[in-house]
Amino acid sequence: MAAPKIHSLTQPPRWRRVPEVGTVLGIRFVVALATIGGRSAARWFAMALAVYYTALSARTRRASRQFLARVGEAPSLRNVLRHVATFASVAVDRLFFLRGDLRPFTFELRGHERVKELAARGRGALLLGSHLGSFAAMSAAARDFGVPLSVVADERSAARLARVLRRVAAGGGPEVIPVDPKGFDTVFRVKSALAAGHLVAILGDRTTGRDGRNVQVDFLGAPAHLPVGPYVVAHTLGCPVVLVFALFRGPNRYEISCEPFADELRLDRRDRAGALRAHAQRYADRLAFHARSAPYNWFNFHDFWSAS
Repeated sequence: MAAPKIHSLTQPPRWRRVPEVGTVLGIRFVVALATIGGRSAARWFAMALAVYYTALSARTRRASRQFLARVGEAPSLRNVLRHVATFASVAVDRLFFLRGDLRPFTFELRGHERVKELAARGRGALLLGSHLGSFAAMSAAARDFGVPLSVVADERSAARLARVLRRVAAGGGPEVIPVDPKGFDTVFRVKSALAAGHLVAILGDRTTGRDGRNVQVDFLGAPAHLPVGPYVVAHTLGCPVVLVFALFRGPNRYEISCEPFADELRLDRRDRAGALRAHAQRYADRLAFHARSAPYNWFNFHDFWSAS
């Protein structure tokens, strides 16, 4: 069998080439509506936007249908609308999570004892998440039981949104570690956060373009590319890795699952590429499992199975 290859993309990935949706004024309007009219008013407006974008965006409909068909859901227009509406609901909830207003929500926690144990010992860990469900819900739950959290975020494709959301959080959200295209500053800041006993959350399901490295895996029955950066960072820093999935299960309910991935992730020097692919495939398998259990939580609205 040929050795697996680590691919370096030659252009920005497809998801980053999708223009940032909305304007600063529009984002501020949703924030103001949530502040004045509460969550119900913001959710109704978000549902109207979901209908609008479902009707307007052929790209969104195509990506939704592609994914729904892969997880065994009928790729009908009704289900596409449900898919986009779920994303809209979760996006509204993110505003409340950032402000620390958790009163409307119920969090069902599974496997979080390991995360709390690491935090209690002052030992940092890498939390490996995805664009399945709500990373903000995971952050809110961590804050609720007193676990310090930092989040590695690539804000280059949504800089305006990121600035507005930071103002919404008003210092109450997790520390954000921006992605450095060369990687050096990001690793240094992650190392510092781990040394301080923080949990560091990072997404494992999007490649980062011409400066990123990725590996091909099987995901939902077809080849897809995933980044290897999280596994390289975990190996370099010798830290535990925990998978986290925060799934929207109803109007006010989120299910947060924490799964041990590695106590200390190591890469075989004799077959580094093969080790990276094996870790990425394990991640892809768990991502596929949870995607099938909550298909409308999938928020990668682009051709995920494209190499770029």
